[in-house]
Amino acid sequence: MSEPLRRNRDFVLLWSATLSSTLGAQVASVAYPLLALHLTGSAVHAGLIGSAAMAAGIALRLPAGALVDRWDRRRTMLVCDLVRAVLVAATVTGSLLGFLDWRMLLGVAVVSGVCGVFFEPAETALLRRVVPAEHLPRALAHNEARQYGATIAGPPLGGLLFNLGRTVPLAGELLAHLLSFAAVLAVKSPTPVATTPTTRTAATAPRLSLLREIADGLRWTWRQRFLRVLLVTAAGFGLVFSALTFTAIVAARQSGAAPADVGLMMAISGAGGLLGALAAPRLQRLSPASVVLAMFWVAAATIPAMAVRPTAWTIGPLLAAAFFLAPAANAILYTYQMTITPDHLQGRVLSSLALIGGAAAPVGPLASGLVLEHWGVRAALLSIAAVMGLVALGATWSRTVRHLPPLDRARAVG
Repeated sequence: MSEPLRRNRDFVLLWSATLSSTLGAQVASVAYPLLALHLTGSAVHAGLIGSAAMAAGIALRLPAGALVDRWDRRRTMLVCDLVRAVLVAATVTGSLLGFLDWRMLLGVAVVSGVCGVFFEPAETALLRRVVPAEHLPRALAHNEARQYGATIAGPPLGGLLFNLGRTVPLAGELLAHLLSFAAVLAVKSPTPVATTPTTRTAATAPRLSLLREIADGLRWTWRQRFLRVLLVTAAGFGLVFSALTFTAIVAARQSGAAPADVGLMMAISGAGGLLGALAAPRLQRLSPASVVLAMFWVAAATIPAMAVRPTAWTIGPLLAAAFFLAPAANAILYTYQMTITPDHLQGRVLSSLALIGGAAAPVGPLASGLVLEHWGVRAALLSIAAVMGLVALGATWSRTVRHLPPLDRARAVG
């Protein structure tokens, strides 16, 4: 009988490290544009910082996954935290001495974003080594709660710290990366997951070119029926919720909501996800297929309800309801993914899922904006609801989703 998660020292350290790192990144997501606006007065420069960091992350997602599979994952996380800490420390120094400009902020944001692209799959792949298989669903649910909590707390904290002084949020980000570095450093170097004759470790696998390794990861991912379904549904879900978030903000503003009300609306929606993450361990006791399909159909039902009265005070709670089941469903789906994926492919598969699952997301706001401009808020919400309905129908039609085995037999999904 393995020890419970709260007594698993390495899991607690790994969870704490990523919480600190994620919170620092969320603070920076608000602080950097605000600082760029302060330095230049240009919204273009402020927007360029976020866009460039996002573009670099997308471009390097697949190579990062392949390299994470080559490298020691704990050491990769340490290097990422150290690089980010050094860069932020230089930014703090530049701000205090008066030679900071927006180009320096741009460089720091891009490199920090790249570090995040390496840090995230390394952390998730390392989780499989420090948590026994029977505890993976609960561990992933805890990770979902961590993500939602940081997303809710980070941006308001960044704005609050900026009000105290333009260097204060940078100092907070620096502290976050140092704490993350210390926690990862304290993690014991875990041994690789036990292999079978059909699996390999990174150490025993023959070294191929980087492009070959990326292609092998994509090929292996696509050959798994469950992962194909996960890729398609994740892409649809990402498209829907990127469009929905943008449309919700526009709808709230058009209904007369103040910027503070819009922020509260988004906080309410995030709170729904956080509550769902806290409830996830109990929800995981239900049929996995019922939880996953309920997530899709609840979202499909709540989006058209927003069109009835599209104000901040109706959209916020409905978004919270749409997000509630997502953490439990994500934890279930990623338990299957981590269980069926060989250890030497974890980085590449995780990066493939993140890239392809998020590839459609940038289309959402643009498509929604076109509908909003020509036909209005209600038409945009109903269009998004129609797409969500198609995603839910596709998931329900899939025999793979309908017949997901119990989590203690996760390997059978492959």
